Amino acid sequence: MARGEKTGRQNSGKTGEFMDSDEPVTGWIEGLRKGDGSAALKIWQHFSARLCEFARLKIHPKTRRVYDEEDAAVSAFRSLCVGVAGGRFPDLDDRESLWRLMLVIASRKVTRRHRHDQQQRRDVRLNLEDSVFCLAADSGYARLEQFASREPTPEFQAEFVETSIALLESLQEPALLEIAQLKVEGYGDSEIAERLGCSRQAVQRKVERIRRSWSKYQNLLETSEEARADPAETGIEV
Repeated sequence: MARGEKTGRQNSGKTGEFMDSDEPVTGWIEGLRKGDGSAALKIWQHFSARLCEFARLKIHPKTRRVYDEEDAAVSAFRSLCVGVAGGRFPDLDDRESLWRLMLVIASRKVTRRHRHDQQQRRDVRLNLEDSVFCLAADSGYARLEQFASREPTPEFQAEFVETSIALLESLQEPALLEIAQLKVEGYGDSEIAERLGCSRQAVQRKVERIRRSWSKYQNLLETSEEARADPAETGIEV
């Protein structure tokens, strides 16, 4: 809530500046409870820009490519309207409570989307790791063929390519990068050892180092995605 509104409420209770600015919102809330579309439109016009800005601060850049702040704001507002009309928020009675509720709903929408995207990236990483770390056969090529036969969605395919590039680029040592690339291409440990002029055991030790490196990279990525702004820390006023 803006400073002026807080001051108005402290100085004059239900009169003065706060009353002038809050009274229309209170009326819109009552209209929303009655299913009044015009009230919903007024609330959206009044709060949508700030709600989108809040969502923008919460959404991870990777998520924004397919689910941006407007998607989150619209989804949150739709849930708000359905909930208010259904009598789910009986204590909702002023501008501040309405804004806080909108922030909570939008935050949960973004969090759920992040979890969805994280799970998809995790699935992509596991598919890639299957091709590199497959223990059931000397070659990971069969696993890649199995992945291709599932007819993944275009979104999943794009994520697979991007994640593959990111994981390979995260390997700092040229020797590890070369082995990872060969494994993805379908070479088995024995074939890689022959190409590199080393023992099969040496290749397997490096593969294990790649596994640990990628696991650490994924944990750092997920931690970064979860460390988004809290509603109370956005600095966005009512």
